[in-house]
Amino acid sequence: MRADESNAQPVSAVAPELPAGVTLAPGERPLVGERFMLGTIVFYLHAQLVLTNRRLYAARPNTLLGLIPAGTSRSNFPIESIAGVSASTRFNLLAVVAGGLAALLGIWTVANSANTGGGVAWIIIGLLVLLAAPRQAIEVMNSGGGTVRFPVSVFERGKAVDFANVVSEAVARGPKASEPERSQGPSEADPSDALRRLTRLRDEGLLTDEEFAAKRAELLARL
Repeated sequence: MRADESNAQPVSAVAPELPAGVTLAPGERPLVGERFMLGTIVFYLHAQLVLTNRRLYAARPNTLLGLIPAGTSRSNFPIESIAGVSASTRFNLLAVVAGGLAALLGIWTVANSANTGGGVAWIIIGLLVLLAAPRQAIEVMNSGGGTVRFPVSVFERGKAVDFANVVSEAVARGPKASEPERSQGPSEADPSDALRRLTRLRDEGLLTDEEFAAKRAELLARL
């Protein structure tokens, strides 16, 4: 595949690793891929997205209680069905309120109670909840108006924006722009070069004078 790679440069010169279980179709080739932390708290889990000249592949772990890995969810989106790709940041107001209250409770407990350990625990819980409040995601919008969100850590916002821009550019060009260029048939040989080759073949005794004269007449007719 030559997907006009001058306009869609991979993040790395190394071919991106495909998600487990993905088999490329004939003529399909990876362009760019990235692994993202699934979230600020679950930094040990990663989502993987890979763009080829045909589609966008995605693999993300399923979780129990948002913390325990439980299998992997895989999906792919043909380029022609993608309306756009973006990196968005949203704030969970409920998490902001809950985290703030927990932190304040912890501070009050430390200041007004002998249960210092409990107060510190509430402070830590509140801070963790506050850290999880900003929700970063790569959003894939399909041509039907639906949106699929792939959560990533806010600490990787820059990488998410770069990846979304590369994918959006490829989508804007469309799948045909990402297809391999059709090889052009060889142009007809220059008659003057062919004449020189014929002369050399005659001089080496590989062509008779009659064969040389006939071929020379054909070539001269094309000039």
